[in-house]
Parts: sequence; C-alpha cells; structure tokens
Amino acid sequence: MIVRLHNLAARSSAMADLEAVTALLRVCDLSESGTSDYTEEDVQYAWQTQDFNLKTDAWVIVTRKGGQLVGYADVRQSEAGQFCVCIRVHPDYHGRGIGTLLIWLTEERARQLMKGISTGRRVTLSSTVSNFNQKAHKLLEREGYTLVHSFWRLMIDIESMPAYACREAHQQGKISIDLPVDGYDATAGTTHLRERQKAYIAHLYNVYEKELRAKVEFYSPQASLPQPIAV
Repeated sequence: MIVRLHNLAARSSAMADLEAVTALLRVCDLSESGTSDYTEEDVQYAWQTQDFNLKTDAWVIVTRKGGQLVGYADVRQSEAGQFCVCIRVHPDYHGRGIGTLLIWLTEERARQLMKGISTGRRVTLSSTVSNFNQKAHKLLEREGYTLVHSFWRLMIDIESMPAYACREAHQQGKISIDLPVDGYDATAGTTHLRERQKAYIAHLYNVYEKELRAKVEFYSPQASLPQPIAV
C-alpha cells in the first residue's frame, strides 16, 4: 500500500533498504546525542528475529524525487500484551507529518496483532525517545501517549579502560548500559542531561506508553458464593 504525502511516499520496508535505514538511524542518533553505534548487521539481525515480518511490521518514507529515505518505523511484540515501536525521521524533514503517519501505521498494525492476544489481557504500545527530541515528545503526547519512566544510557569508551577490565568489551569496541531513573524530572534541565567525560557519554531516554486495551476482570459467580465453614 502506498500512502502519499507532499512529495513523499510511504511503503513497506524491504531488505534492499538495509543500508539506507541504517544510515537514517545513525543520522538521527548523531543529531540528538552526537554518537551512534548502529551497524547494518544490527539492523539486519533485528529484521530477521522470530515473529517479525519486515513486509508487514516496518515502513519507510521516501522522497518522490530521488527516492531518499527520510523516515522509518517498525513495531514488534516485546512480550505478551506489550508492543514497542521505533519511529525515526530525518532531522531535515521534521514538521512534515512523517512522524504522525508512522505512528498511525504502527498503531494500526499493533491493533491487528493484538487480536492474537488472549482476551482480557492489557495491551500497551510503547516508544523510547531521546530526552533531547522534544518534537517527538509533543507528538507522542498529542497521540495519547504518556511518560511512564526514564533511564540513562551510558556509552563507555573502551580505549580508556585497561584491557584486562573487560576482554569482550575490547573486542566489540563499546559497552552500552541502561540505568533506570526513579523520582527524576526527565523534562527539566534538558541542557544538562547529556554529560561527556573522558570515559563515557551519558544520555537520557524517556519511555512513552499508550494503552490499546485495558485489562478485563472476568466475573466468576463462584467467587461470590459463601464459603463452607468447617465444623
């Protein structure tokens, strides 16, 4: 299915988009945090995981002239009743309705997938965004998402660590650690949230959630009957 915007078009993702999608993810990360560790191998691995269908669960936005890939989104089930989405828009194409369209596409697909989840289970859709991406925050809130929690992600420079400290980390070249945030106002002091030191970069992320279906408590007539008294 082709959905047209002004000089833009949306379509399902394909393996041929691997290089362009990876480049877009890196550009978005670099514009927000100044660093990115996305590789084509990472993206390809995510696309080939079980229960993920690249044709039905991911989309790209391309320019009608030149075919530049400027938007990407996917939706996947993280566990029973919980779906997560990734939505990325090239910094030069903000404010053109791309993010809104991608949210609608992912939510529509999540509603289709949740039909396979047992009736009565609560179903949610979540999105993780950089604290610096205030446009994404406003878009998610406008679409009915609420902030549920935040976490710090530490990117550690392995070059500053002794080789014996983490042999595997030296082989990979990086370490990424997510630290939950409790009782912290993630919306305050945005100019001080990204800290750069010699050994690491700390970046704050916010997780937004939307309830697609509330949990249903089933009434059991037996539960209201008086219990027999032992004598």
